[in-house]
Amino acid sequence: MFDNRMNEYTSFQNLKISTCFSGIKKSPNNEHDLLLIEFEKASSVAGVFTKSLTSSASVNQCRDCLNSEEQSTVRAIVVNSGNANAFTGEKGEETVLEIRKFLSYKLNCNINQVYTASTGVIGEQLDSSKIINHIKNLSPYDPPNWSEAAKAIKTTDTFPKIAKRTCKIDNAKIEIVGIAKGSGMIAPNMATMLGFLFTNANLPSNVLQKILEIENEKTFNSITVDSDTSTSDTVLLSATRTANHVPINKYSDKRLKDFKKNISSLMLELAQLIVIDGEGASKFITIKLEGASSTKSAKKIAFSVANSPLVKTAIAGEDANWGRIIMAIGKSGEKANRDKIKIYIGNELVTSNGMVSKNYSEQKATEHLKQKEIILTIDVGVGKSKATVYTCDLTHKYIEINADYRS
Repeated sequence: MFDNRMNEYTSFQNLKISTCFSGIKKSPNNEHDLLLIEFEKASSVAGVFTKSLTSSASVNQCRDCLNSEEQSTVRAIVVNSGNANAFTGEKGEETVLEIRKFLSYKLNCNINQVYTASTGVIGEQLDSSKIINHIKNLSPYDPPNWSEAAKAIKTTDTFPKIAKRTCKIDNAKIEIVGIAKGSGMIAPNMATMLGFLFTNANLPSNVLQKILEIENEKTFNSITVDSDTSTSDTVLLSATRTANHVPINKYSDKRLKDFKKNISSLMLELAQLIVIDGEGASKFITIKLEGASSTKSAKKIAFSVANSPLVKTAIAGEDANWGRIIMAIGKSGEKANRDKIKIYIGNELVTSNGMVSKNYSEQKATEHLKQKEIILTIDVGVGKSKATVYTCDLTHKYIEINADYRS
């Protein structure tokens, strides 16, 4: 999953990465649960966040930073795992403010250049002094250690999630690194996930913001594990602007073509790693929805299938019970032509002309369901729009993990 050469990315020597065990996350092995990333100079930043109406204090204040009157820039990102600092009232907001004030003083920067993120248990107060006292004693890795950064933000994740890409703008080498966490409470808008992406490209915040919003729809907003949208979802994209190319100030600039492609690819890799690591998951499922009346409709139908416990448990049991897929299509409330619906399990055509296909082989469908990677292709026969979403199966292990999450 991780290439140690990633720590050799030379473009990020102006970043400082520090991690430590602060005791916020319950860990018998004292696994690191606090991450601090410091930028030597103000860097461009963009962000997308959960649409939950019970969003965390960190999410609320990150949004405020991005919407501040001055152009958004970043000097520090601090992340803790083990405590979401969500539904903690005014005290939770004060906790975030205290951490941001301390770092703004430490770095001699505007408080709106300090971003925070928290993930973990909801409803428990976060101790700001614990974070601040540990920040005072942090020693940065030399060179920046992306592996340790990714480990420090895990909760129920079983492995750190890291991706890298390189491309060119003009003749300048552009490097992109991303880390993410997420395993359960994963649903669009976005998931109980955190993602932090970094590049040396010379791009302003408004261009980064448009890139992130567009690519997010195809990646982090196209995955689901359990249909539960978190309070804490945060994805930040930062650009140090140190690459030696003429600055790009428009999203439409043709020189961005390769960069957009690589950002999209990196975000999709991280999103898929989250699904692969879905709590208790044994299978990675791709659902390709075609023939819909609109892209929005295609995505809604695809998620109706992806989020169905009956579909997910059937796949876990390697049972080609395609009737559950038909059910999930119908309950979506979106347009579908019953007599034109085609369902494929792998390459096996299951339905056509409003009934089971004459040549359908349940044996072949079952053979596909025995694989680790499952592909369901569905054509609802009403238009030309399509969407692809990613999910995993639902096993007894998911119940075990979440039944004692806090213990």
